[in-house]
Amino acid sequence: MLPDRLPQVLAAALCVVALLAGVVSMSDADSGRSLEASAPIAAAPVKLGVFRGTSPAGVKKFGTWLNRKVSYAADFSTRGTWYDIANPHWMLNAWKGSGYRMVYATALLPTQDDTATMAAGAEGEYDQYFATLAKNLVVAGQGRSIIRLGWEFNIRDAAWHPDTPEHFIAYWRHVVTAMRAVPGAEHLAFDWNPNIGGETYDATKYYPGSAYVNYIGVDTYDISWVEGTYPFPATCNAACKLRHRTAAWNNTLNGTYGLRFWAKFAKSKNRPMSLPEWGLWKRPDGHGGGDNAYFIEHMHHFISDPANNVAYQVYFDINTGSSGTHALSTLTAGGASFRRLFGG
Repeated sequence: MLPDRLPQVLAAALCVVALLAGVVSMSDADSGRSLEASAPIAAAPVKLGVFRGTSPAGVKKFGTWLNRKVSYAADFSTRGTWYDIANPHWMLNAWKGSGYRMVYATALLPTQDDTATMAAGAEGEYDQYFATLAKNLVVAGQGRSIIRLGWEFNIRDAAWHPDTPEHFIAYWRHVVTAMRAVPGAEHLAFDWNPNIGGETYDATKYYPGSAYVNYIGVDTYDISWVEGTYPFPATCNAACKLRHRTAAWNNTLNGTYGLRFWAKFAKSKNRPMSLPEWGLWKRPDGHGGGDNAYFIEHMHHFISDPANNVAYQVYFDINTGSSGTHALSTLTAGGASFRRLFGG
């Protein structure tokens, strides 16, 4: 961390005040350029989605607050047993006729069945469950949903964390083939969706091939364990927090498996990128940036840049109790920035 000098502190503090007031734009963390000056003009705003629980009313309320149409609604399917995965009737019925394109996080393995394995899935033993799920989606009028199949598989505590690339790839292909074969489910889309991934885990080894993938999605939050980022020091003032948030964003953007890496990877596979789960995060352990308008500003810049080819994005707008805070109604500085940048 740089030593404090009065002119630097005053200048940085003025930048923070100006950002929150919407008066000036922030500097691009990787180049020092003004975001306002460097931001390209997109042909149209990237389509917007939100997760607000299993609540069409909550999504509608979010759109009203934003003064913009919300096109996508995200939800997380039940996953305790194979029956839960194949037959999430309560969730499908809740969204039936809502008018949103659904983005469903769908488990590859049940979390309460220790006998289920990736190897068996790779042999096609579980195809029947996913064919049933596809039939249920069609019956519910959701045959164009986006399936985040085995989302965040690269997180080691995921029940479907792959044992080998061969098993993961074969299993993924089996599931996609089984679901697409269901009449009326031909237009289901599949989002291959790792977490942004830290600095060590090469999720690209588990890519199942573009014939089986519609989107390459990346989940990312304003969190970091890199030195000089989060948590903030105990006596950190506004200028100090800006330095830490700048370092955290630089890692999110330019880290070994950062956003720029994934944008380039998606381009190399001739698939659009997505951000099916992203947001601010105020964490009890301090490893989040909290109410961080700076993160919102830079995410907007990344999402709006046509070079990154982001097809859709979903903000995770719900608080998770002891795990932390994401909601823009709680994180009001970030919320004001989000509304100004993403709103109508």
